[in-house]
Amino acid sequence: MSHRQSWDWGCPRYLLLRWLREPAVGAAGPQFAFPEVPVVPRPDELDGGGPPVVVACTSPLTVRLAAERGLPMLLGMHCGDQDKAEMVALWRRTALAAGQPPDLVAAADHVSAGVVQIADTRADAAETLLKAMPGWLQQGLSAHRTYDGTPRAMRDPVAYTELLCALHPVGPPRLCADRLAATAEATGITRFALLAEGSGELDTTLENVARLGGDVLPELA
Repeated sequence: MSHRQSWDWGCPRYLLLRWLREPAVGAAGPQFAFPEVPVVPRPDELDGGGPPVVVACTSPLTVRLAAERGLPMLLGMHCGDQDKAEMVALWRRTALAAGQPPDLVAAADHVSAGVVQIADTRADAAETLLKAMPGWLQQGLSAHRTYDGTPRAMRDPVAYTELLCALHPVGPPRLCADRLAATAEATGITRFALLAEGSGELDTTLENVARLGGDVLPELA
């Protein structure tokens, strides 16, 4: 089987990579099957040379997959700083061993996912999330299905929300800024994807985003 054919029969991520790199893409595998079609517009014709690709990494396997291809990681909100630092270190070792240029490895722009909720006290911020997040986490987590149908234990949504409140910038502005700075120092990651709408309410979300920009970011600057 040729290299190109093996991609046709592989995971959906390979189709995405082919779409970014080839003028036309088709597939003939058990999961996806469609005739070859041209990619329009070409990714390299877009401003900035095409969309950035970030790989969501939740295990050593996905860390190595991203590193071998020189692609930055998106690290999940369930991970603490130590876990994220270990994944970044594994990514660097694997990328260098795979022959990725040292300057690319040094400049890798990984992303740390988390939640943010700003209030005058930590208790008030946590209460806002604990009122809303367990409900929609319950709905989302219960809908998860494993690819092979094996049973999967679901996280307790209240305990998971409490964990997120403990790990991430949830509280007054100074505490939020300190948590972001601590993550950056421990992991080297300075890009954050923060869930600001955990309250589930539009007005509260808008206020949260305004306080993030007006009260927290100046503390970091």
